[in-house]
Amino acid sequence: MTVRATYDPVAKTLHWVIVGLVAAQFFTKLVTAQSFAGVTEDGLNAWHLAIGPTVLLLMLFRFGWRLTHRPPPAPADIAPPLQLLSRLTHWAFYALLIAIPVLGWISASGFGARPSLMFLAKLPLIAPANERNAEWWGAIHGWLAWGLLAIIGLHVAAACWHGLARDDGVFARMMPGGTRVK
Repeated sequence: MTVRATYDPVAKTLHWVIVGLVAAQFFTKLVTAQSFAGVTEDGLNAWHLAIGPTVLLLMLFRFGWRLTHRPPPAPADIAPPLQLLSRLTHWAFYALLIAIPVLGWISASGFGARPSLMFLAKLPLIAPANERNAEWWGAIHGWLAWGLLAIIGLHVAAACWHGLARDDGVFARMMPGGTRVK
């Protein structure tokens, strides 16, 4: 069965912009090769501290958009357990992509580092200076980020399954201009 509906342009744009920002977040953290402790506002850490709040803002907007705009339906021939897994995976994305930046902000605040919205506006410190607590929040932030990476892997595997094995049109729904019908 081919799914003919596609995501709307706003949902597609938010999806791909957030994908790029999350990839940049992993890149900046892996390249700095730092522990979660000792966050500073310089170098690639500055980028990490600028991208995180931007992801948070975009995800809050995307969450509101999702609540008011239904996604295309799943193909009718997809087993109900797989449909449930898909829905749970998407809701996990929303939860993690909101929680991770908030926890990063709390951790950075504990170290006295102020995140910004893409360098346009510095955000306030939202936690008192306390390196021990900052390390703890930073560790949770990091573990959730690794969990996010695992869910991204599951999501990409499912997209490949739809695009390559099933060729059912689901993959094309989120691609720019993706309205292909078999």
